[in-house]
This record gives sequence, C-alpha cells and structure tokens, in this order.
Amino acid sequence: MTRPVSEQVHNHFRRYEVEYLQFAFRWMNNLLMRELPLRCTIRLWDTYQSEPEGFSHFHLYVCAAFLIKWRKEILDEEDFQGLLMLLQNLPTIHWGNEEIGLLLAEAYRLKYMFADAPNHYRR
Repeated sequence: MTRPVSEQVHNHFRRYEVEYLQFAFRWMNNLLMRELPLRCTIRLWDTYQSEPEGFSHFHLYVCAAFLIKWRKEILDEEDFQGLLMLLQNLPTIHWGNEEIGLLLAEAYRLKYMFADAPNHYRR
C-alpha cells in the first residue's frame, strides 16, 4: 500500500534495501504501542474499537499515515542503518492529542481515498 501513498518513500526503501518486514512487523505486532506514548496509544486503540472493521483494517492506514508523517525524515536518511534506526525509534515521545489526532485524520483520509479501490492491498 505504500507505493500508491508515497512512491518516493517506497523507492527510497528499495534503494537502501529496506524491507517492510524489518520495521513494520513491530508496528503490526504491537499495534504501535512501542512507537507512541501511552496517552496516544489509548486514543489510537479507542479509535480502532470504534471502527466497524476493527483493528486489522484501519491499522494498515494508520501505519501508512505514519510513513507520510515521517516522509521528509525518511528521505533524509541515506543508509540502511539510519533508516531502520529512524523507523524503529520515531520521535513521538512528546506527542499528545493534537499529533495523534492529525495522524488519525490522515489515516481516515487514506481509508476513504482507497475505499472504492478493492485491489489497493491484499487482505
């Protein structure tokens, strides 16, 4: 799903041989709990609970929104190690309601942008 959202980021990952599994496994397995302060995790999970399709569907859009949010920083990294360090230690420690709200808004935008595109990702 990253390619249609940000082809630049997708190509940057390919250039430095970064596989999504190398960072996204943790994002998926822990539902971003390790990437966000507790107050933001609670807000995020509350939103997941209100989604008709639940965690698994909307979480993908949140992860894509994360990549959009950090696009500049990702593109500024010029080696494999720097990219993985950034993606596994995103600077969210001081995030609050405003930042998580903006991230969720971007995730909803992506969700509705792809709502009528059934093949944008494989479930």
